[in-house]
Amino acid sequence: MREKVVHRLRVARRLGVAVLVVIAALDVLFIAGALSPAEIKALWPFAALRSGPHFITDPDAPLAPFYAPAVLYWRDSIERWAREYTVNPNVIAIVMQIESCGDPDAVSSAGAMGLMQVMPFHFENGENMINPETNVRRGMTVFHECLSVFSGWDLGLALACYNGGPSVTQRAFNTWARETQSYYRWATGMWSDVRANNSSSATLDNWLASGGARLCQEAERTQAAHASAYASPEGGMSLASAAVPGS
Repeated sequence: MREKVVHRLRVARRLGVAVLVVIAALDVLFIAGALSPAEIKALWPFAALRSGPHFITDPDAPLAPFYAPAVLYWRDSIERWAREYTVNPNVIAIVMQIESCGDPDAVSSAGAMGLMQVMPFHFENGENMINPETNVRRGMTVFHECLSVFSGWDLGLALACYNGGPSVTQRAFNTWARETQSYYRWATGMWSDVRANNSSSATLDNWLASGGARLCQEAERTQAAHASAYASPEGGMSLASAAVPGS
């Protein structure tokens, strides 16, 4: 009896490894541009489970309503990007919420830039790093790599990897930088609210009270300035506003 159980566990483990290999291969082909999102969908090994409305790679999942107004300002673009990069729109919204609160011109003290706060070394020479389309494309490349290569499809670990780099996935939580620990708590807390179909998020409220509100105020000022410049024929428009939400 014991030998049968051990045999079944070995078979299950081999199948699990095989599935992970297929997933990683599909992700590499997606990142390389060899397969379109539609082709990835057709080959996806868990296609039968995609009916779950909050599956990590479900681009048709509903966007939760609780994000800050400066993030929901990008709603149409977030939903379009979700389809383009085959990811739950709430993943993009959560990263945007914590990283920039929707400020396309945001630049961190470490040099991370734009909506998704992507480091310059992730861009190609000559790319406009704060252009929303380019910034999200590069941010999603980093996220997909974190998700499929470094985190074993654990969303919390993938988001910690996005913030703190791949090495965090190989170390104990208490060795992570304080910022990455907080990032993990905020991100997984909001994801839990998404999965529970909550219309509000206590985690987001805590994030705002812990200093996030200042980030959102700056984002709203930037969005208002871009809208004014875009509307005025005499105004100078930032390159970041080349992608206007809803356009």
